[in-house]
Amino acid sequence: MNVPVVAHPLGWVVLGAAGYLTYKAGKKAGKNTEEDIAKTSLSDRVIKGAMKAVYKTQKGVSQGLGKAKEKYGTLWEEARTEANTVSN
Repeated sequence: MNVPVVAHPLGWVVLGAAGYLTYKAGKKAGKNTEEDIAKTSLSDRVIKGAMKAVYKTQKGVSQGLGKAKEKYGTLWEEARTEANTVSN
């Protein structure tokens, strides 16, 4: 005669032990994952900070070149025009 696991007290002990072990394994895996996230997050933050610094520098250089182009753009066009008329 087959007796369902939950109908016998020993079945409850087995199910409880299996559930507890599963819970502990999941908790340990979650803790390891959190530690891994914290470790990579620090390196990600450092890399992100470096990328922001490079972007800000690039933006500043582009703005500086844009201002120089505005300031000397007409001179550049005049020089090109004069060079083309002289060579023709």
